[in-house]
Amino acid sequence: MKKKYIVLVVILVLIFSIFYYKKIFTGNNIIKQSKEKIVESILNDTVLNYKATIKTKIYSNKNDNEYEIKIEENEQHSYLEVMSKSDISGLIIEESKDKLIIRNTKLKLEKIYENYTPMINNCLFLNSFLEEYNESNIKKQYEEDGNIIIEIQLEKYTKYIKYKELYIDKKTGLPKKLIIKTSDKQPVVCIEYINIEIL
Repeated sequence: MKKKYIVLVVILVLIFSIFYYKKIFTGNNIIKQSKEKIVESILNDTVLNYKATIKTKIYSNKNDNEYEIKIEENEQHSYLEVMSKSDISGLIIEESKDKLIIRNTKLKLEKIYENYTPMINNCLFLNSFLEEYNESNIKKQYEEDGNIIIEIQLEKYTKYIKYKELYIDKKTGLPKKLIIKTSDKQPVVCIEYINIEIL
């Protein structure tokens, strides 16, 4: 009777161990693969649909300025609103197809530009980074401190903007920050994604 009981316990422990082993390793691989797919989908998309609140720090020779900005972007429309208390708070810039609208909610002013063609990309938007990533011949990807970092050298660059680094959180698979650097690799703009929702 004791032998049957011991054999039954051993079989149950083996079954439990196999189930536990499969759950741990298979589960982790599924999570890991889905995160890799999220990173790939961010890089392979030509246009991201997303909403984000960002903290933007702009470095200059005299002083550094910090702004909190709300951003929305999709295939048809881009929206930017300065939220932080500053001399440009309440500024809203909206672009849709061939129209640009600039509003100052504090001064209740609005200017509409019809048949508008953008001359340059807005570096605050993720889709500008994706476009530049796809155009760039010089790019690398590496991991550091729980982030996947994608670094590119811009094809069309100036002394002030030559390199961009996008940090993607390995746990969430979402953009964490974007650093824009000069030709001598000094940061000129740092964008931190306080929260971001990819739609």
